[in-house]
Amino acid sequence: MTDKHWKIFAAGAFIAAGAPVAAGALTLLAEPAHALVSGQIQARLTIIAGCEVNNGTRPGLPVGDLGSLDFGQQGPTWTNPIKASLSDNSSGTLNVACNPSVTGFTVTIDGGAHGDGATRRLSNGRQTLIYQLFLDASGTQGYSIGQQHNFAVTNAEQIPIPVYGAVVANTRAVPAGVYTDTLTVTLDW
Repeated sequence: MTDKHWKIFAAGAFIAAGAPVAAGALTLLAEPAHALVSGQIQARLTIIAGCEVNNGTRPGLPVGDLGSLDFGQQGPTWTNPIKASLSDNSSGTLNVACNPSVTGFTVTIDGGAHGDGATRRLSNGRQTLIYQLFLDASGTQGYSIGQQHNFAVTNAEQIPIPVYGAVVANTRAVPAGVYTDTLTVTLDW
C-alpha cells in the first residue's frame, strides 16, 4: 500500500479495482498525504582548563589592556617615592578567575620597553626615571623583572593580582614631559 489511497467513484457507485470505467464519469479523491521524519541534533560544549584575566572595569573583554599605573603630576624633584597602583584609578584591579581544574597559576612582569634587564624605567624619549613594582602597598614584596609569582586557586572566585608601583626619589631636576613605559604581564597555569 502506498502513502496515498485512492477511492474511485463513478456516478455515486464504488468501482472495484480492475473494473472497466468510463473516463467521463470518474471523480478521484485523494486522502491527504502525511509523513513523519525524526532525527537528533547533537549539542556540545567543551570547557577547557583555563583562566580569564580582566581589569575589573570591563570584565569579559579580551585580554590586552590590563590597566595603568598613573603616578600623576610632579615637580622637577621629589624626596620620597611617588606611588601608584592599578586600583588607584579608573583602570580597576587586575583579576584572574580559573575553573576548578586549575589549582594555581604564576604571574610574571617583564622589564618594560625601556628597562635594562635589571631596572624598570619610565622614559620621555630622551630621559629615563627608575621605578619599581610590588605585590604589596608597603613595597616589601617586589615584582623582580621576569620573576614568577605563584597564586593558588582555591575556588572559582576572582583572585585579585596586586600591582603597586613606586618611582624612586629623585633629588636632581629632570626635564618636563610625559614619562611612560609599557609592561608585559604573563599569566601561566
